[in-house]
Amino acid sequence: MRRFYIEQSEAFKDKVVMAGDDAKHIINVLRLKSGDMITLFDGTGHEYVSRIDGIVSGNVDISILERTIAETESPIKIIVAQAFLKEKKMDMLVRQLTELGIAGWFPFISERSVSRPDKKRIESRIKRWERISKESLKQCRRGVMPEIGDLLDFDGVLKLSEKYDNKIVFWENETRPLDSSIISTKNDDNILVLIGPEGGFSDNEIIHAKEKGLITAALGPRILKAETASIVACSLIQYLFGDLGKKS
Repeated sequence: MRRFYIEQSEAFKDKVVMAGDDAKHIINVLRLKSGDMITLFDGTGHEYVSRIDGIVSGNVDISILERTIAETESPIKIIVAQAFLKEKKMDMLVRQLTELGIAGWFPFISERSVSRPDKKRIESRIKRWERISKESLKQCRRGVMPEIGDLLDFDGVLKLSEKYDNKIVFWENETRPLDSSIISTKNDDNILVLIGPEGGFSDNEIIHAKEKGLITAALGPRILKAETASIVACSLIQYLFGDLGKKS
């Protein structure tokens, strides 16, 4: 069934009215009609089996028939702290990392970050990333919206890391690969992942990260682009500790 987002406040109702772009998509693109079934989700892990009752003046009248819990969330929570990249790369990463099941996304400025948006610009980018993540949820059948955090500096990321027992910096000068002997996790654990900018982390940043208890790990013998490194790192963690690998 096709999936559409609704606000959590609407999900408590038995009947809802969908308007705007989603309604246009239902009517003009999908050409759904009365009696067709769809799935609604509210970004908190709840899904709603629903039926289209009618289409009036460009709006779609919907009845919620059944409330369920999404079963597509990862057993671990991956939080990605991503050094700021050029904006199109950041947009792409939000979309693809949402598909991979990350629980949170925190952009930050590191020493070698080339793109350094001002406060007004970053506010608009965060709103855009929330929209991109929401659209990605529809496609990948997830039920929970990743948290999109405010822009941090590197000291802010290190402060953030104090909340996590498992925290990894993927660094191109490290030779030790990530495996289950480096960190120990259980279901519902959080793993903080730091990924650098196009020029990588500085030696000074790595020194300070290690002082805060972060471990460094490699992503193989080849130098990866920053955006590639993010996708590979999250895929590897999901394989080792999440739901992309073999079940124990």
